[in-house]
Amino acid sequence: MATMTQWALLVVCASCCGALLSAMPAAASSVLAAQDAGVQQPRGNRSLRGGAAAQPPPAPTYVYAWAGPKDPSLGGKDSLFVISLAGKEYGKVVTVVPTPYAGLEPHHCSLSVDRRTLACGGLFAALANGPGILFFNVSSNPRAPTLIDPATVTQPRFGAFVDEFVPTPDGGFLVTLMGSPTGGSPGRIARYNAARQLVGEYPDPAKFPDAVTLPSFNPHGMGVSWGHKIALSVDYLEPASTLNGQVIQKRSTLRLWNTSNWSAIMETIDGSGAEGHINGPMDAVAIGDTGTFLFGGGNGYIYYLDGRGPATPHSPKLVWDLLGGAMDRTSYGCILYSFRNGTRLLASAFVRDMVQLLDTTNPLKPKLLDTLQMPKGAGGHVVRLSADESMGAVTTYFLDEGAVGQVHFEGDMTVRLFKLNAKATKITINKPVKSVLDFKKKMGAQGAFRPHGVAFY
Repeated sequence: MATMTQWALLVVCASCCGALLSAMPAAASSVLAAQDAGVQQPRGNRSLRGGAAAQPPPAPTYVYAWAGPKDPSLGGKDSLFVISLAGKEYGKVVTVVPTPYAGLEPHHCSLSVDRRTLACGGLFAALANGPGILFFNVSSNPRAPTLIDPATVTQPRFGAFVDEFVPTPDGGFLVTLMGSPTGGSPGRIARYNAARQLVGEYPDPAKFPDAVTLPSFNPHGMGVSWGHKIALSVDYLEPASTLNGQVIQKRSTLRLWNTSNWSAIMETIDGSGAEGHINGPMDAVAIGDTGTFLFGGGNGYIYYLDGRGPATPHSPKLVWDLLGGAMDRTSYGCILYSFRNGTRLLASAFVRDMVQLLDTTNPLKPKLLDTLQMPKGAGGHVVRLSADESMGAVTTYFLDEGAVGQVHFEGDMTVRLFKLNAKATKITINKPVKSVLDFKKKMGAQGAFRPHGVAFY
């Protein structure tokens, strides 16, 4: 855990570093109408993250799992695992692509819209003196991706602690950076183009250089409605505050953006006074391409936000209780995945070891369709779907900071595969034995690995 100790040293010099850094369409309306009328659109009409699908999406062939060794002293490296979905190979790891690094804390990953690039993030890369953002070429041979030389990838200067990747229509990515390079505030949103070039960090660091000009900005989850040119990011917590001896600084702020101008935040919404008291929201998703969003409140509730129109402030509405009315609102690790036409939502609940499938045809009144219930203590964190939305995967490792931190949610370190029926009303597991991949046992003498990010090809 030398890297975590290094973090503590970085926090001490945060103020000095902060001073240094400061020197530095019609289709959418039809989807919404269908929601209001309670009409489910056919699966073939679903579109990539709210964009319009030009052709039927491909069936899944591989699952990528992004994982790091629990004990790097055993020789393991942060690695990309390729899991086959074909015939007798179903559920088998067919390729392991090691990086030169150990200790990046592999976090989220995502496939570009053009299916050429897989982006992977290292949450603690700033502490391990490694790259926080890595890209793999998956177009040449998706079964055996190749790591693109990290030396050719410009890393963000003003933000670190990489969390979510949101694919952009041009084949690039938006990236949420939860903290400053020292683990403090503010974080940033970075954008990369299809050539994997860093386009910018937002909001503009020259105009918003520090926590005074940009308070409580620690973005974690993000959803984008490209047709409406609106994005919603949610602030989770300040990374350095999770160290021992610190008071964890959870956030309750939501940020609306105009995607035509990322230099400034369009609107900041304080969710602390909302019903249920938003506290540490982790994830946000667009509901199709309607300009509306769903997000987890960090309190076991899911909220709806309409980002359209001039209303200020836009007000979140509590629409679903993942914890079923429980008095204990302890909640962490809730990740969402919205079907592309917005009529279904997958929501993980780490504290309940489950993934819920919700009907969000009317997003103000979600309905529970099915639950993937995992064994007690398994966890349940990042949940993703294949492009054709016929198959899903969930990773069960959240985060363990070891001896110097306060976050210890290891789960059972598995990747769990599942399928959906034709109407997306039921979760099924056709090959139970092959559908649970135990990463505690995959790498032999290198010991247990912790899978966090997952993506389909």
